[in-house]
This record gives sequence, C-alpha cells and structure tokens, in this order.
Amino acid sequence: MKRKGILFMVGMCAFLMCTGVAFGKSKVSGAVINKSKVKNSANIAVGEDSTANMGSTVIEDSDIKGAVINKSKVKNSANIAVGEDSTANMGSTVIEDSDIKGTVINKSKVKNSANIAVGEDSTANLGSVDIQ
Repeated sequence: MKRKGILFMVGMCAFLMCTGVAFGKSKVSGAVINKSKVKNSANIAVGEDSTANMGSTVIEDSDIKGAVINKSKVKNSANIAVGEDSTANMGSTVIEDSDIKGTVINKSKVKNSANIAVGEDSTANLGSVDIQ
C-alpha cells in the first residue's frame, strides 16, 4: 500500500511536469487540467525577466478554489518575447497574485500563427487568459 502511494506521487509529478503546469507559492483546492498539444513550434524568451509560455498553465502567488482548465492546441507557431520584462503567451493560462473561487476555462486553438512581444515591458497574448 505504501509503495503504491509513492508510485502514484511520482506519476503525478511526472504528469504535471509533462503537461506544462507550474504552481509557484500558490494554494490550489480543486483540479488543474492542462491538455495541450504543441507541434513544430518554437518558444523563446530573451532578456532579463522575460517569459514565453506556450500551451501551458502557470499559477503564482494565488489562492484557487475550483477548477482551472486549459485545453490548447498550437501548431506550426512561434512564440517569442524579446526585451526586458517582456511576455509572450500563446494558448496559455497565467494566474498571478489572484484569489479565484470558481472556474477558469481556456479552450484555444492556434494554427500557423506568430505571437511576438518585442521591447521593454511589452506583452503579446494570443488565445490566452492572463489574470493578475
């Protein structure tokens, strides 16, 4: 019984790492589901404190009760953030410094698209949810 519990925890950690879900200093009561299919795509962040998220779910410093669901399909796309504090989100859900009691759903399909943020403090969102 103890071994099955350990194997379950290892499997859940591997699942979360493979699906692009990240929790940073957050409390989540409920389900977080990220079903994303990314194909032939580039995801690049260049510059101090720049970020690029593609088909991912990022939750930081938040308290969530309920479900966060991100179903994203990205194909033949480039997602690029260049410059200090620039951000590019494509088919992603980003929740920061928030208190959510309910459901956040992002169903996005991006095909043959470019999502680029260039310059200091620039942001590019395509098929994304960004809650701050």
